[in-house]
Amino acid sequence: MNVQEFVDKQVEEIKHVVGSEKALIAVSGGVDSTTCAVLTHKAMGNRLQCVFIDTGFMRLSEPERVKAFFDENKLPFKIIDARKRFMDSLKGLEDAEEKRKVFRQTFYEVLSESAKADGCKFLVQGTIAPDWIETKGGIKTQHNVLSQVGINPVEKYGFNVIEPLVNLYKDQVREVAAFLGIRTDVSQRQPFPGPGLLVRVIGEINQEKLDLEKRATKIVEENLVGSQYFAAIIDDEEEECKHNIIELTSDFFGIEPNQVKVKVLKNRVTGVKGDLRAYKRIALVTIRLDSKLFKPTIEKLVQLQVDIISNNPGFTRVAYNITKKSRKERYIILTRSVKTRDYMTAKVTEIPWDKLEKTAGNIMKECKKVSEVYYDVTPKPPATVEYE
Repeated sequence: MNVQEFVDKQVEEIKHVVGSEKALIAVSGGVDSTTCAVLTHKAMGNRLQCVFIDTGFMRLSEPERVKAFFDENKLPFKIIDARKRFMDSLKGLEDAEEKRKVFRQTFYEVLSESAKADGCKFLVQGTIAPDWIETKGGIKTQHNVLSQVGINPVEKYGFNVIEPLVNLYKDQVREVAAFLGIRTDVSQRQPFPGPGLLVRVIGEINQEKLDLEKRATKIVEENLVGSQYFAAIIDDEEEECKHNIIELTSDFFGIEPNQVKVKVLKNRVTGVKGDLRAYKRIALVTIRLDSKLFKPTIEKLVQLQVDIISNNPGFTRVAYNITKKSRKERYIILTRSVKTRDYMTAKVTEIPWDKLEKTAGNIMKECKKVSEVYYDVTPKPPATVEYE
C-alpha cells in the first residue's frame, strides 16, 4: 500500500461526500478511531466533532487519557457520560452475541441523539476489514458494522456513515497512523474492543464484576507482553460435563489421572470453527505433582490444547492454572496474550512462568473475590482473540 496515495485519496473522497456539512466521529483512544479522526480532520477541519462515549466499560482513567490526546492535537472533543444507560440496557443478559447487539443498539442511539443535537448529517467511524469480515461471517457482532449486515443508518439513526479505513487491516492502519504523525504510544497501542471490557466480562455483567475486571486488566497490561494481552473475568460456576480431558492430559504428560483436575464452567465463550462462530465451553486444566503446580512450557500446553479440542468438539478454549486460593470465591480471572500481525490468526505468547506467577499473584492480591487465575493457551483459530 502506498500510504501517501491512500491518505490523499481518502481526504478528497471525504471532502466530496461531506461537502459543507458537519460530521461526528466516535473515538475510543484506540489506533483505528484515532487514525480515522486525524485523517478526517485533514479533510474537514473543525466541522468534525469527536465524541467519546463513556460506556463505563473502558479501562481505568481511559476517558481522561483520550481527552488529553485530542486536546493536545486540537481536535474538537467532548465526553458523553452514558454509563448508567449502558449498564441498565444489559441487565440480565448472559449470551455474548445478545450483549454485543444490545450494546450496538444503545451505542448508536446515543450517537444519533448527539448527531442531531450537533447538526451532523454524517457519522465517520474507524471500521476496518476484520470488523465486517467477522460480523458477516457470523463469528461475532462488531458494534461498528451496519450497512454490511443490512442496517440502513439513514433510516434507523438519521445519518450517513463514512468509513475511510474499511478495507485496511490492523498493520496497514498503523502505517497510516505513523504517516499522519500520531504518537507511537497511540499508533502501536494494542487494540481494545469497541464494546470495551464488556466483551471480557463473560456471562452476566454487574458492577462488582466489572470493577474486578478493570483492576485485573491494569495488572496484566503492566506485566505481560504480546500483540494483545489482557484479562477476562468469568463466574466460578461449574457444570457437569462428560468429556475425556483428564485422560487425554494424563496420557499426554505421562502422569496419573488423579494428578489432573479439569473444571468446566457454566458460561460459554466464543471461538471459531472453520469460518463460523462457535459458542462453546472452556476447559480449565490444573496439574499438581506432589502437591506442587506442574509448570510445562507454554508450547507443550498449546499442543495439549490441540488434543483436547480436536477430541472434544464441545470445547473452544483451554486455559491452564497459574494460582488458586484455598477457598472458593465468586470469580475466575483468565489471562491472555497472543502474537498476531493482522488479527485474523494469532499464536499464544510464550510468557515465562515467573512472569505469569507474578501477574497472577498481583491479581489475587488486588481482586479479593477471585478464586483462581489461568493462562489461556488457545491460538486463533480455534479461539477468537477476545472471549466474547
